[in-house]
Amino acid sequence: MTSNEAFHSSTILITGGASGIGKELARQLGEYGARIIIADANKVTGAATTAELIAEGRDVIFIHTDLVDQSAAKKLFSSVVKDYGQIEYVINSAGIFMGGEIRDTPLEKWHEVLNNNIFANFNATHYAYQMMLAQGSGHIVNIASAAGLSPIPAMGIYGSSKFAIVGLTLALRNEAKELGIKASVVCPTIVDTPLYDTAIYNSIDKDKLLKARKSLQQPDKTARQIIKGIVKNRATIHTAFSTKAMWTVYRLAPWLYDLGAVRFMRTYRQKVRKG
Repeated sequence: MTSNEAFHSSTILITGGASGIGKELARQLGEYGARIIIADANKVTGAATTAELIAEGRDVIFIHTDLVDQSAAKKLFSSVVKDYGQIEYVINSAGIFMGGEIRDTPLEKWHEVLNNNIFANFNATHYAYQMMLAQGSGHIVNIASAAGLSPIPAMGIYGSSKFAIVGLTLALRNEAKELGIKASVVCPTIVDTPLYDTAIYNSIDKDKLLKARKSLQQPDKTARQIIKGIVKNRATIHTAFSTKAMWTVYRLAPWLYDLGAVRFMRTYRQKVRKG
Protein backbone atom coordinates (compact mmCIF):
# COMPACT_ATOMS: atom_id res chain seq x y z
CA MET A 1 0.00 0.00 0.00
CA THR A 2 1.27 3.47 -0.88
CA SER A 3 0.90 6.56 1.30
CA ASN A 4 -1.57 7.97 -1.18
CA GLU A 5 -3.72 4.82 -0.95
CA ALA A 6 -3.50 4.76 2.84
CA PHE A 7 -4.42 8.37 3.49
CA HIS A 8 -6.41 9.70 0.50
CA SER A 9 -9.92 10.76 1.56
CA SER A 10 -9.28 9.62 5.15
CA THR A 11 -9.95 11.79 8.18
CA ILE A 12 -7.00 12.22 10.55
CA LEU A 13 -7.09 13.80 14.00
CA ILE A 14 -3.72 15.16 15.14
CA THR A 15 -3.52 16.26 18.76
CA GLY A 16 -0.78 18.81 19.36
CA GLY A 17 -0.76 19.44 15.63
CA ALA A 18 -0.33 23.20 15.79
CA SER A 19 3.47 23.09 15.76
CA GLY A 20 6.52 20.84 15.55
CA ILE A 21 6.20 17.29 14.26
CA GLY A 22 2.41 17.45 14.42
CA LYS A 23 2.31 20.42 12.09
CA GLU A 24 4.63 18.79 9.56
CA LEU A 25 2.57 15.60 9.69
CA ALA A 26 -0.55 17.65 8.99
CA ARG A 27 1.18 19.25 6.01
CA GLN A 28 2.42 15.99 4.49
CA LEU A 29 -0.69 13.93 5.19
CA GLY A 30 -2.82 16.72 3.74
CA GLU A 31 -0.74 16.40 0.59
CA TYR A 32 -2.12 12.89 0.17
CA GLY A 33 -5.68 14.18 0.19
CA ALA A 34 -6.55 13.53 3.84
CA ARG A 35 -8.86 15.75 5.83
CA ILE A 36 -6.87 16.97 8.84
CA ILE A 37 -8.33 17.92 12.21
CA ILE A 38 -5.80 19.71 14.41
CA ALA A 39 -6.58 19.73 18.14
CA ASP A 40 -4.28 21.87 20.26
CA ALA A 41 -4.25 23.83 23.52
CA ASN A 42 -2.53 26.81 21.87
CA LYS A 43 -5.36 28.76 20.26
CA VAL A 44 -3.22 31.38 18.53
CA THR A 45 -0.69 28.96 17.06
CA GLY A 46 -3.43 26.52 16.10
CA ALA A 47 -5.36 29.15 14.17
CA ALA A 48 -2.20 30.41 12.44
CA THR A 49 -1.09 26.90 11.44
CA THR A 50 -4.53 26.08 10.09
CA ALA A 51 -4.62 29.25 8.01
CA GLU A 52 -1.13 28.51 6.68
CA LEU A 53 -1.99 24.94 5.66
CA ILE A 54 -5.29 25.97 4.07
CA ALA A 55 -3.40 28.55 2.01
CA GLU A 56 -1.17 25.68 0.82
CA GLY A 57 -4.24 23.80 -0.36
CA ARG A 58 -4.72 21.40 2.56
CA ASP A 59 -8.13 20.45 3.96
CA VAL A 60 -7.62 21.42 7.61
CA ILE A 61 -9.79 22.48 10.53
CA PHE A 62 -8.70 23.51 14.03
CA ILE A 63 -10.32 22.67 17.36
CA HIS A 64 -9.07 24.43 20.47
CA THR A 65 -8.91 22.03 23.42
CA ASP A 66 -6.72 21.01 26.34
CA LEU A 67 -6.45 17.22 26.49
CA VAL A 68 -5.00 17.27 30.01
CA ASP A 69 -8.65 17.86 30.98
CA GLN A 70 -10.47 14.53 30.72
CA SER A 71 -13.85 16.16 30.07
CA ALA A 72 -12.33 18.23 27.25
CA ALA A 73 -10.89 15.07 25.68
CA LYS A 74 -14.27 13.35 25.85
CA LYS A 75 -15.97 16.38 24.30
CA LEU A 76 -13.39 16.51 21.48
CA PHE A 77 -13.95 12.93 20.38
CA SER A 78 -17.72 13.18 20.70
CA SER A 79 -17.75 16.28 18.50
CA VAL A 80 -15.43 14.93 15.78
CA VAL A 81 -17.47 11.72 15.48
CA LYS A 82 -20.68 13.72 15.29
CA ASP A 83 -19.33 16.19 12.71
CA TYR A 84 -17.05 13.99 10.59
CA GLY A 85 -18.15 10.40 11.10
CA GLN A 86 -15.38 7.85 10.93
CA ILE A 87 -11.87 8.89 11.96
CA GLU A 88 -9.31 6.55 10.39
CA TYR A 89 -6.21 7.80 12.20
CA VAL A 90 -5.56 9.53 15.52
CA ILE A 91 -2.01 10.83 15.96
CA ASN A 92 -1.19 12.06 19.45
CA SER A 93 1.78 14.43 19.33
CA ALA A 94 1.00 16.83 22.18
CA GLY A 95 3.61 17.24 24.89
CA ILE A 96 6.38 19.32 26.39
CA PHE A 97 10.12 18.79 26.82
CA MET A 98 12.15 19.12 29.98
CA GLY A 99 15.87 18.60 30.48
CA GLY A 100 18.10 18.53 33.52
CA GLU A 101 19.21 16.23 36.27
CA ILE A 102 16.58 14.77 38.58
CA ARG A 103 18.27 16.44 41.59
CA ASP A 104 17.83 19.84 39.92
CA THR A 105 14.15 19.40 39.04
CA PRO A 106 11.50 20.85 41.39
CA LEU A 107 8.68 18.42 42.11
CA GLU A 108 6.08 20.74 40.58
CA LYS A 109 7.95 20.47 37.28
CA TRP A 110 7.69 16.68 37.49
CA HIS A 111 3.92 17.05 37.67
CA GLU A 112 3.81 19.58 34.83
CA VAL A 113 5.64 17.18 32.49
CA LEU A 114 3.64 14.13 33.55
CA ASN A 115 0.33 15.96 33.13
CA ASN A 116 1.17 17.21 29.65
CA ASN A 117 2.99 14.14 28.36
CA ILE A 118 1.16 11.27 30.04
CA PHE A 119 -2.36 12.31 30.95
CA ALA A 120 -3.04 14.30 27.77
CA ASN A 121 -1.89 11.31 25.73
CA PHE A 122 -3.69 8.73 27.87
CA ASN A 123 -6.94 10.71 27.70
CA ALA A 124 -6.71 10.97 23.92
CA THR A 125 -5.78 7.29 23.55
CA HIS A 126 -8.69 6.18 25.71
CA TYR A 127 -11.33 8.07 23.76
CA ALA A 128 -9.73 7.29 20.41
CA TYR A 129 -9.81 3.58 21.24
CA GLN A 130 -13.45 3.68 22.33
CA MET A 131 -14.34 5.52 19.12
CA MET A 132 -12.48 3.04 16.94
CA LEU A 133 -14.01 0.04 18.69
CA ALA A 134 -17.42 1.47 17.88
CA GLN A 135 -16.53 1.97 14.21
CA GLY A 136 -14.63 -1.33 13.97
CA SER A 137 -11.35 0.00 12.62
CA GLY A 138 -8.69 2.67 12.98
CA HIS A 139 -5.04 3.31 13.78
CA ILE A 140 -3.78 5.08 16.92
CA VAL A 141 -0.29 6.56 16.63
CA ASN A 142 1.32 7.90 19.81
CA ILE A 143 4.45 9.99 19.51
CA ALA A 144 6.86 9.22 22.34
CA SER A 145 10.65 9.64 22.07
CA ALA A 146 13.88 7.71 21.84
CA ALA A 147 14.09 8.69 25.52
CA GLY A 148 11.13 6.37 26.06
CA LEU A 149 13.11 3.33 24.92
CA SER A 150 16.37 3.70 26.82
CA PRO A 151 17.06 5.77 29.97
CA ILE A 152 18.90 8.89 28.85
CA PRO A 153 20.68 10.80 31.67
CA ALA A 154 19.62 14.40 32.27
CA MET A 155 16.25 13.56 30.73
CA GLY A 156 14.95 11.33 33.51
CA ILE A 157 11.54 12.91 34.11
CA TYR A 158 10.83 13.56 30.44
CA GLY A 159 12.02 10.06 29.57
CA SER A 160 9.79 8.52 32.23
CA SER A 161 6.76 10.14 30.66
CA LYS A 162 7.73 8.74 27.27
CA PHE A 163 8.38 5.26 28.69
CA ALA A 164 4.75 5.33 29.86
CA ILE A 165 3.53 6.13 26.36
CA VAL A 166 5.63 3.35 24.85
CA GLY A 167 4.30 0.82 27.36
CA LEU A 168 0.69 1.86 26.88
CA THR A 169 0.85 1.79 23.09
CA LEU A 170 2.59 -1.57 22.75
CA ALA A 171 0.18 -3.19 25.22
CA LEU A 172 -2.75 -1.66 23.36
CA ARG A 173 -1.39 -2.95 20.05
CA ASN A 174 -1.58 -6.55 21.26
CA GLU A 175 -4.97 -6.12 22.93
CA ALA A 176 -6.53 -4.40 19.94
CA LYS A 177 -5.13 -6.48 17.06
CA GLU A 178 -7.94 -9.04 16.90
CA LEU A 179 -10.50 -6.27 17.36
CA GLY A 180 -9.47 -4.58 14.11
CA ILE A 181 -7.59 -1.65 15.68
CA LYS A 182 -3.92 -0.82 15.04
CA ALA A 183 -1.55 0.99 17.38
CA SER A 184 1.98 2.27 16.80
CA VAL A 185 4.42 4.26 18.91
CA VAL A 186 6.86 6.73 17.38
CA CYS A 187 10.27 7.16 19.04
CA PRO A 188 12.00 10.00 17.21
CA THR A 189 15.40 11.46 17.79
CA ILE A 190 15.65 15.12 18.83
CA VAL A 191 13.97 17.17 16.11
CA ASP A 192 14.57 20.83 15.29
CA THR A 193 11.25 22.30 16.39
CA PRO A 194 10.14 25.21 18.62
CA LEU A 195 9.56 22.64 21.38
CA TYR A 196 13.11 23.22 22.58
CA ASP A 197 12.76 26.99 22.65
CA THR A 198 9.83 26.77 25.08
CA ALA A 199 11.10 23.75 27.03
CA ILE A 200 11.83 23.59 30.75
CA TYR A 201 15.57 23.63 31.52
CA ASN A 202 16.68 22.87 35.06
CA SER A 203 20.19 24.16 35.91
CA ILE A 204 21.19 23.99 32.24
CA ASP A 205 23.01 26.53 30.12
CA LYS A 206 20.32 26.67 27.44
CA ASP A 207 22.44 28.61 24.94
CA LYS A 208 25.24 26.03 25.04
CA LEU A 209 22.75 23.19 24.72
CA LEU A 210 20.98 24.70 21.73
CA LYS A 211 24.22 25.35 19.84
CA ALA A 212 23.89 21.76 18.64
CA ARG A 213 20.59 22.70 16.97
CA LYS A 214 22.06 22.53 13.46
CA SER A 215 22.75 18.82 13.89
CA LEU A 216 19.17 17.98 14.84
CA GLN A 217 16.86 16.09 12.52
CA GLN A 218 14.55 18.30 10.47
CA PRO A 219 10.75 17.99 10.90
CA ASP A 220 10.07 17.16 7.24
CA LYS A 221 12.39 14.14 7.33
CA THR A 222 10.95 13.04 10.66
CA ALA A 223 7.39 13.24 9.33
CA ARG A 224 8.29 11.21 6.23
CA GLN A 225 9.75 8.45 8.41
CA ILE A 226 6.66 8.45 10.62
CA ILE A 227 4.30 8.24 7.65
CA LYS A 228 6.31 5.37 6.19
CA GLY A 229 6.06 3.53 9.52
CA ILE A 230 2.30 4.09 9.76
CA VAL A 231 1.73 2.71 6.27
CA LYS A 232 3.79 -0.38 7.18
CA ASN A 233 1.93 -0.68 10.51
CA ARG A 234 5.16 -0.87 12.49
CA ALA A 235 4.83 -1.39 16.22
CA THR A 236 7.73 0.98 17.02
CA ILE A 237 8.59 3.66 14.49
CA HIS A 238 12.15 5.00 14.58
CA THR A 239 13.13 8.14 12.67
CA ALA A 240 16.93 7.84 12.90
CA PHE A 241 19.40 4.98 12.75
CA SER A 242 21.42 6.40 15.67
CA THR A 243 18.59 6.17 18.19
CA LYS A 244 17.57 2.71 16.99
CA ALA A 245 21.19 1.62 17.45
CA MET A 246 21.25 3.11 20.95
CA TRP A 247 18.10 1.16 21.85
CA THR A 248 19.64 -2.04 20.48
CA VAL A 249 22.77 -1.58 22.59
CA TYR A 250 20.64 -0.92 25.68
CA ARG A 251 18.71 -4.17 25.17
CA LEU A 252 21.59 -6.43 24.15
CA ALA A 253 24.51 -4.99 26.15
CA PRO A 254 23.12 -2.86 29.00
CA TRP A 255 26.51 -2.74 30.72
CA LEU A 256 27.98 -1.06 27.62
CA TYR A 257 25.09 1.40 27.49
CA ASP A 258 25.62 2.24 31.18
CA LEU A 259 29.32 2.97 30.57
CA GLY A 260 28.38 5.41 27.83
CA ALA A 261 25.72 7.03 30.00
CA VAL A 262 28.17 7.66 32.83
CA ARG A 263 30.69 9.20 30.42
CA PHE A 264 27.93 11.37 28.98
CA MET A 265 27.09 12.69 32.45
CA ARG A 266 30.70 13.70 33.07
CA THR A 267 30.69 15.74 29.87
CA TYR A 268 27.24 17.16 30.62
CA ARG A 269 28.31 18.41 34.06
CA GLN A 270 31.49 19.94 32.71
CA LYS A 271 29.95 21.74 29.72
CA VAL A 272 26.21 22.27 30.18
CA ARG A 273 25.12 22.05 33.81
CA LYS A 274 24.99 25.24 35.81
CA GLY A 275 26.27 25.14 39.36
